[in-house]
Amino acid sequence: MLTFREEEVLKELSEWERELLSYEKNDMVSLYEKYVKKSMSYIEESKWQDIYAVIDNSLFHAYTMLLSSSLHENANERMLSTARIFNENITEITDMKSLTIDQLHFIGQQQMVKHRLYACFQGSITGTGGVAAAASDFLGLMAINIRFCQQISSLFGSPGNTPTEIMTALKVLHGACLPKRLQGKAWAELMEELGRPNNYFYEGTENVASSEVAEVMLQQTMKMFFIFLFGKKTYKKMPFVSMFIGAGANYQYTKKITEFIYKFYQRRYLYEKLQS
Repeated sequence: MLTFREEEVLKELSEWERELLSYEKNDMVSLYEKYVKKSMSYIEESKWQDIYAVIDNSLFHAYTMLLSSSLHENANERMLSTARIFNENITEITDMKSLTIDQLHFIGQQQMVKHRLYACFQGSITGTGGVAAAASDFLGLMAINIRFCQQISSLFGSPGNTPTEIMTALKVLHGACLPKRLQGKAWAELMEELGRPNNYFYEGTENVASSEVAEVMLQQTMKMFFIFLFGKKTYKKMPFVSMFIGAGANYQYTKKITEFIYKFYQRRYLYEKLQS
């Protein structure tokens, strides 16, 4: 049985989900899709498959590396310390499930604000126009969002270190990175996987990257184009213009990602509580 507050949160999630699944494209979006597909057609399908394989491997290794780092352990310790303010008996990540939905939300909001500020700072550095900063922008941005995904998984009581949890997290990250009109399909697929047994080894499709990733790459390329364009023309007179562009773009992008990730783990938490 869910508590009154949990039922209220579940209603809010259902309304958000309904809006996500009922997203309708306008003419501009349809035209944009045609442009993206035409751009992709210049590269052979076999080449795209190779790119997807590289992305999958890179994400998997980045996720596991950050998961096993001292940075992750220290972040979990800080989260447990915050959780003990509400319940002094909490000693490990699985005990986080004993917190109420509002207490979890309070800690989750802190994580969201913190990681969005990280992304904003990363974007402002990119906006300085340095080659090294520009080259590391997307990697830094993905590292920030991977860390957020790991923290929210821990927040809702899952250490996230099993093959199943890692693959689920990567698929959540993939769906979160997609444009709004494509997130509905990714969300529906994630909801289908909630019904599968939570075994140690993952039993679903292990491919994460797909053709939609090309659009994410295109958007990041366009961001860098505008940063360099305005940075080159206005740097001497207004050096902060390109920094504002980078910071604003990264903040909005991470805001979309963190919202999707948080709502998935919140939804799974309530689903598991209903099943138990």
